Amino acid sequence: MNISSFHTHTRLCKHATGEPVDYVRQAAVEGCSALGISDHCPYPDPTWAGSRMTVADVPEYLQLVARARETAPFPVYWGFECEWHPGYESWYRDYLRHELGAEYLVYGSHWVSENGEFLYIPEYPGRDRLIRYANMTVEGIQSGLYDYIAHPDIFLAGYPHLDETVLSVCREIISAAVAAGLPMEINGLGLSRQPIAGDGGSRAPYPVREFWEMAAEAGAIIICNSDAHRPEDVLKPARNARRFAEEAGLSVQDPADVLSFVRDNAVRR
Repeated sequence: MNISSFHTHTRLCKHATGEPVDYVRQAAVEGCSALGISDHCPYPDPTWAGSRMTVADVPEYLQLVARARETAPFPVYWGFECEWHPGYESWYRDYLRHELGAEYLVYGSHWVSENGEFLYIPEYPGRDRLIRYANMTVEGIQSGLYDYIAHPDIFLAGYPHLDETVLSVCREIISAAVAAGLPMEINGLGLSRQPIAGDGGSRAPYPVREFWEMAAEAGAIIICNSDAHRPEDVLKPARNARRFAEEAGLSVQDPADVLSFVRDNAVRR
């Protein structure tokens, strides 16, 4: 069965390999209905500079996407994966979305702000941090800037035991996404990570079944993506995410259908 995936990175983010054409070529072999290229967005300052393209890289990014579209036997879309910080709201809306014409923006909530620094939440557990992370994530969801939220349960990689605080955070994030009508992504990349010891035994850091059962019960819109950082992972993780959903009895929708793109197959300038 052909599937789509709308979470794909490139070498420009400094922690992935390959160019869009490499991902398109592999996706064509594996059976793809649509592909979204969504590398980590640039910022107007050095924030998160080690894990994303620069503003100067943007023209090359658009050229690489255009080149990939020339040979793709399926629609190819482009956008950015973004963090949330209110100081960058106009950057996302006015520059990425309007000036560049990004076709979609992904909300990837990886960090919690503390003393002027951004800490990767799975590596810095703690009740107070988790609550601040939840508040920030909900604020990002409510901003209305994004087309879906990626790996909304990624924080559970650092919280193997689902105590009441952790479950409350799960409910807050899910409730906000449902209220906003924001699709939530089961992230296939997490299934390939080193397992951790959870309450019920060994589990993937994310996705976490309990989180997704809560999401389904709340009426969340659920999609599956790869989060590919290598061409060979362009679709396989998305298929694994779908298998995870099937085994958990979850109903998922195709990202291309949920995101309702205009299929013009041309880079918007």
